[in-house]
Amino acid sequence: MLTVCRGPQFRLTLLLGITQTLAWASSYYLPAILATSMARDLGIERHWVFAAFSLSLLVTAACGPWVGQRIDRFGGCKMLSLSSLVLAVGLVLLSMAQGPVTLALGWVVIGAGMAMGLYDAAFATLTRAFGRDARRAITGVTLMAGFASTLGWPLTTWLNSVFGWREACLFWAVIQILVCLPLHRGLPGDQTCQADVADSSTDIQVEKPGKVRQWTMLGLGYVFAAGWFVSTAMAAHLPGLLQETGVSLATAVAAGALGGARSGRSPFR
Repeated sequence: MLTVCRGPQFRLTLLLGITQTLAWASSYYLPAILATSMARDLGIERHWVFAAFSLSLLVTAACGPWVGQRIDRFGGCKMLSLSSLVLAVGLVLLSMAQGPVTLALGWVVIGAGMAMGLYDAAFATLTRAFGRDARRAITGVTLMAGFASTLGWPLTTWLNSVFGWREACLFWAVIQILVCLPLHRGLPGDQTCQADVADSSTDIQVEKPGKVRQWTMLGLGYVFAAGWFVSTAMAAHLPGLLQETGVSLATAVAAGALGGARSGRSPFR
């Protein structure tokens, strides 16, 4: 049972759960709904939109080590706050896209924002604040953010049908500035509970040989890469795949959104 830092940990879990839900909804889950409208409006094939989205995922991966170093040096609050600004800029650029190049530019910026503000950065922030006791907080955040598609897909679909895909991107940019940025700025300090957690930890860490650690990391890398390959494909294509069976967009979005609760999984559960 968690016996220390209930207050700060609960607050940090709640705030990050909210911002993670909104960050995933305004970035990772956008192409599934907006790709067709983007392609039609820009006069390009639909697969080019997904190519730009794939480029953003490569940017996210490339920025990961840099983001981790900056969180270690400056703290997660600053990095997560910066992510809200970068995501907002990327969404604005996306809304202004006039062709494949500007479309890709918007997604590249969003990719950098995802590296700064999605699970990796949030989990690093929790671990930096609470050490090994962060496991419950990580589980709580993933459970909340698992509903990003449940919230994001229906809302983005409505925005796209009523206003258009450009306005939908601008809406999510405003959410990043008016909701996520203030919440990130209000996160408890990284050192709030660090001392107490260090004192209360009774776990004994056994140093493993270098080769054992290397093979462990390679195995984990493969498992996470394979898992994310499948989950990314489903997140980007599920509504479209359901529509191919003959159902309406509303039905496809509703059915896809039902998977939100199941998608919020943590490695510590």
